[in-house]
Amino acid sequence: MINLKEHIKLTGVYTFFAVFPALLQLIVYPVIEGTDRLGAQDFGYLAIAEALLSFLVIFCLNGMAITIARYYYDYCDEKSGYKKLVSTIFSGVIIRAAVIIALLVVFSPIIGSFFPKGPLQNFESYGIFLGIIAFNRSVISVALSLYRSEKSIRNFISVSLISGLCRSLFQIIGVLYFDLSFIGYLMGTAIGGSIANISILTYTYFNNGIHFSSTIRKQLRSFALPLALTDIMYWGIMFFDRFLLMKNPTQLGIYDNAMKFAAGVLFITQGLAGSVQPELFRLFKKGIKENEKDIKSLSNIFVAENILAVGVFALPLILFINIFYETELLLSAGLLMIILVKFVFNAQFQIFSWPILYNKNSKLYFLLNLITFLVLVGLNILLVPSLGYYGSIISFLAAGFVQVFAFYLAQRKIIAIPWNLKKVMLFPITIVLFTVIMEYIKIHFELNPIITSIIVVVYIFSGLILLYKTDILKILSKIKQRYN
Repeated sequence: MINLKEHIKLTGVYTFFAVFPALLQLIVYPVIEGTDRLGAQDFGYLAIAEALLSFLVIFCLNGMAITIARYYYDYCDEKSGYKKLVSTIFSGVIIRAAVIIALLVVFSPIIGSFFPKGPLQNFESYGIFLGIIAFNRSVISVALSLYRSEKSIRNFISVSLISGLCRSLFQIIGVLYFDLSFIGYLMGTAIGGSIANISILTYTYFNNGIHFSSTIRKQLRSFALPLALTDIMYWGIMFFDRFLLMKNPTQLGIYDNAMKFAAGVLFITQGLAGSVQPELFRLFKKGIKENEKDIKSLSNIFVAENILAVGVFALPLILFINIFYETELLLSAGLLMIILVKFVFNAQFQIFSWPILYNKNSKLYFLLNLITFLVLVGLNILLVPSLGYYGSIISFLAAGFVQVFAFYLAQRKIIAIPWNLKKVMLFPITIVLFTVIMEYIKIHFELNPIITSIIVVVYIFSGLILLYKTDILKILSKIKQRYN
């Protein structure tokens, strides 16, 4: 049986500290945004820099965040091999980062020439910062994935706190005191992240020694390569639209600001996944048939928690933008609700993809995501030129729908788990469809986005109460018994 109390505790810890850096960003953005500071156009430049940065992270990371989470279970009972695994993975990140930074320095003039006239063309002034930030993010991602698998809560909290605080502090310093532009932001991010990076690497090598095992690298390579290729597609899914919108930096800045706030909820979902994925892998290891009931229960809870996160945070984030922003970025509040429901699809995708990853079928994982990628890119090319950021929103929702069904059908062939389809499939999809309908009504009748967002949130909570009524009553009964 699932220990619900322990699950709620771990979920709370992982979720809060996974979202902690994003919460700090909510403080950073209003501080650096304003009529006499950074505006929508500057945020547009930041959007392109972030897209480039995420691309570099893929090559530094090379799929190792997922790889270490999976191979942990193969090596956790062998102390010597485990130390070599951990050290080898971190050493690989360092080597790849060094190569990437060197290439950015050498080819910076050529890279800059691909951008339209403006600050982005001067790539040599900020390219090296992108390389350093990519290195820092990769090390932090691998560390957090490792500590989740180890259930090392203290280490997980330490990394989240140190990286979040240092990064946010130096971002503000970078913009206000180094350079009042997106370059100052990147400079501060690089310095702050390096403090956390050095701490993690020192701790890792002190405990595990310095290794770069060819035997372990050979084992990891076939599993990690499809994951790295999948990450490239994810990059396309997340950022392809930014380049199509690049000709209009103001519209890009508005859209990207909404995506940044939505990313705060994404961090919450990642925190939830951080508590559920290791537990599911442990249940898979003990035996899927023997633990079928717990696997279903944990999956239902995970999907419900993700839906709840969207319902709880949507209105506060919309109000936050309306209260604290001054420039055209205020318009991003109206896009937030329709963007947030993408994470409902994301929760379903994770549930159906984990059995595939546990079986080390990363090639199938790649092929299914390739379908999603092709759908998204094709729709973006067709829709963004005429519909702007709404073309992008339609594209990623359609691609998310295709992704969920592709992974659901494929996963059934690998592990036949009789899911509760009302909870993990039908209700989540109705949330997305209902939100799309409300978005159309909002645009057609020129309604205040807060009104339509409230209606969507009411629908979410009403559905959760009806669908999980029995579970809610059980929890309330236990709480009542405890305090009587």
